[in-house]
Amino acid sequence: MLRAAGADSRELDLVRVADLRIPITGFGNVSQRDAVQLVHTLTRAAAAWPRPELRFAGSAALEWPGDECVWARLDGDVDGVLTIGRGVPPAVKRLGFLVDRRAFRPWMAVGSITDHTTAPFLEHLVGELDEFKGTMWTLSTIAIMRKVPLDDSGAVEEVVLDHIPLGSD
Repeated sequence: MLRAAGADSRELDLVRVADLRIPITGFGNVSQRDAVQLVHTLTRAAAAWPRPELRFAGSAALEWPGDECVWARLDGDVDGVLTIGRGVPPAVKRLGFLVDRRAFRPWMAVGSITDHTTAPFLEHLVGELDEFKGTMWTLSTIAIMRKVPLDDSGAVEEVVLDHIPLGSD
């Protein structure tokens, strides 16, 4: 999708396919004990959440101050994805985690601008992505991720702790 839109250049840092995610929320620095409780609680809650049929269609870019991303938007059963995104905060509240349910967007970062990005390039890319309609797929799991420091530079690697199945169709 992005390569077809001309995104294979110095003007966009593409997200590796293996690193593509639709972020729901962050929990900050969590102990191992709390992580186990989070997974257990979210597993119970996810059994009642839908398995939405989705596809990528449309885009967004630089949507708020400090945002440097180009985003792919979701189409299809977006209400199902919103049910999941809005279901996480109340599910984890009893564990003492307070997260903002308004922060969830059914978007996936596909790249970020660079020092070489020009306005015409970005306008062209967003225009091409707005025309893109992907094939339908089923969201069947949510992943619990942990950011692990790689070195003292602040670089981190995201590691999957668990995949939690969604329950209903």
